[in-house]
Amino acid sequence: MTLSVSGLIELVRTFRHIDRSAVSPEIKAKLKKTYFWTFFLKRYDPASRTADIAGYRFKYCTYKVLAYFFREIFLGQEYLFTADNPAPFIIDCGSNIGMSVLYFKLLYPESCVLAFEPDDDAFSCLEANVRGNGLKSVSINKIALSGSAGKINFYYNKDEPGSRTMSTLRQRMPGEARTVEAAPLSSYIDKEVDFLKMDIEGAEQAVLEELRSSGRLCRVKQMAIEYHHHIQAGEDSLSKMLVILEDAGFGYQVTGALARPFQSGKFQDILIYAYRKDAAAAGASGKTA
Repeated sequence: MTLSVSGLIELVRTFRHIDRSAVSPEIKAKLKKTYFWTFFLKRYDPASRTADIAGYRFKYCTYKVLAYFFREIFLGQEYLFTADNPAPFIIDCGSNIGMSVLYFKLLYPESCVLAFEPDDDAFSCLEANVRGNGLKSVSINKIALSGSAGKINFYYNKDEPGSRTMSTLRQRMPGEARTVEAAPLSSYIDKEVDFLKMDIEGAEQAVLEELRSSGRLCRVKQMAIEYHHHIQAGEDSLSKMLVILEDAGFGYQVTGALARPFQSGKFQDILIYAYRKDAAAAGASGKTA
């Protein structure tokens, strides 16, 4: 392999970025090793579609999507959160191949993770990664989350298995469709949820509205919601999401990249970090006690 100056500069920048992240030294060391071998030197097995991720043999659908998720989840630390107990209950909506599940288990080895992924190819990898690596207390469900139970169309790209833009909305993924089982998230919440991660490509508003109407939203302490703004260019409904959170007693922070000059109606990923204010206040009170 020929090492370029730009590649070496990127390696140094990435290592420095990892050093600045708010995770343990042990996890930082694993991330550096993974980035160096799997993504810098590109030492992975294309025949079996497996690669080393943080010391685990990880199965993927495409290397492109694997690299994207590693950068977003492990380097970007998009789902980093602080729990008030060593064994948090985490719900992962839109697990894809399971990179987020592995991330949560590295953060909190004793956590209980409930994962959802409706796509055939992605779920096959998710199952192999959970079972093959012996990840304990992880329950996986081949289900699309929706506002109601039943059957629903799921749109996917047959030329890119495990695509990160697969959706129950044709506008988000104008590809082929298959019918999958759908269920409301509320039917799986029977206790306090320490952290809810939701990346379900446009279905987030319907799922959140159903959680509110069912009375289950109040059982969630913290969440990270990927809001897919302008799936339909002329439709602006972010305020509806925020009102749901505000009415349910949540505070929130919002982040999202935007190219300049901005364009009207352009699609944008917006990440909403939300926290139940009573739970946050109780946690702060406990820390000062």
